[in-house]
Amino acid sequence: MSIADKIEVEKLLKDPTLVDDITKRVLGNPEAVEDLADDIADELSDVLEDDPDFKAKIIKAAMANETFKSRLVKKLAEEISD
Repeated sequence: MSIADKIEVEKLLKDPTLVDDITKRVLGNPEAVEDLADDIADELSDVLEDDPDFKAKIIKAAMANETFKSRLVKKLAEEISD
C-alpha cells in the first residue's frame, strides 16, 4: 500500500459514520468477531509478556470479577488434583 493510499484510509477512518457502519457490520458477523478477538488477544498477549504494569492491571481487574475468580478456583482445584 502506498503512502497516498494509507493517508486516504486514515481519512476514511476519521469519518464517524463510516466507522460506526463498519463496527455494526463486524459485530453482526460472528466469524469476523471471532477473528478480531483472536487478533486482539494475540496483541494483548505480547503486551502482557513485555509490560508488567499492564499485566498487573489485567490481573487486578480479573480478580474483581466473580466469574473469573470462580474459574480460577476451578482451575486451581484441577491442578491440585492432578
